[in-house]
Amino acid sequence: MEWYRRKSWTKKDEEEFFNHLNRARNYNRAQYLKVKAIELIDTNDPKLLEIAKSLLFKMLEEYPEEKNQISSAFKALGDVYRNQNSIENALKYYTKSLDFEEIYPNVRTESYLEYSELIIKTGKTDKYNFVKELILERFGTLIFPIEKYKTASILAIIYKKENDIESAMIYKNIAEENAKKENSGLTYHKYLGLVTKNEKWLDIFRN
Repeated sequence: MEWYRRKSWTKKDEEEFFNHLNRARNYNRAQYLKVKAIELIDTNDPKLLEIAKSLLFKMLEEYPEEKNQISSAFKALGDVYRNQNSIENALKYYTKSLDFEEIYPNVRTESYLEYSELIIKTGKTDKYNFVKELILERFGTLIFPIEKYKTASILAIIYKKENDIESAMIYKNIAEENAKKENSGLTYHKYLGLVTKNEKWLDIFRN
């Protein structure tokens, strides 16, 4: 396994990581820091989440010129804080990611979806209109059933809150159609991005 993809951070891991990082080409270092952080975030281990956070802040501080990495680094920080149940900080960094993507739209992340999910889960109804605009801007370009399922469910929740029952039902049906899909429709990645389990928190729009 590559030195920057290990899901561990022992003293030996740390020494080897920074030895490799210091020998790497300067323009690759930001990506290595970010990828290593994401691998640690995937463990959801409290100690490793703190290490991931420190690696991401190091990346943002030392390599601000690497514009292609910044939005995803902000998104990863949002993921750290979400996993730590620090919701306001998570929303803060998802927002930073979204704001950066407005300036540098060539690299887009799933920050829009993570942000939208948190807004719905925490019942921040004052942000519903912004979430609706955020999703509708991207909805026509979505490929994977899991994204369509989640975004359509979120839209259904918002439209129901607005008492627009007709629109709520339209997106409810879209969500359910995508939840049942058995392939992605892609030739070489038929089983990528499928809905493997329904998200219970999305069932609110059926109530």
